[in-house]
Amino acid sequence: MIERVKLTATARNQLATIKRRTGIEHNNAICRHALCISLANPSVPPDENFAFAGGIEIDWRTLTGGQDDLYTNLLIIRLLSEGKRVSEDTIRQVFLLHVHRGLSYLVSRRDDDLLVEMGNSLAHG
Repeated sequence: MIERVKLTATARNQLATIKRRTGIEHNNAICRHALCISLANPSVPPDENFAFAGGIEIDWRTLTGGQDDLYTNLLIIRLLSEGKRVSEDTIRQVFLLHVHRGLSYLVSRRDDDLLVEMGNSLAHG
């Protein structure tokens, strides 16, 4: 079972930028949104070797908002749909790939688009 999640220094900087641009205070809410945006994209994120020096750690239960099973199952479904083996390591890796890709996607959006998109997501999610 995943207990803590490490994110890179780049992700930490992206979170700070998104927080500043949106006023959303909590990393976990932004990470959940980033994960879902990336999972909604059918393409497979490129494999990366993450360097966590200078990054941040988030408690898995905090990140999932108490919905551990839901997010774990979303990741398992994604792995299975890509024909990949399901293990704690592959679940953790696919999570990292999708959160980092989702954060990159969010930080690259224009402020107006970002606020509308995140506002709609939070209002309907």
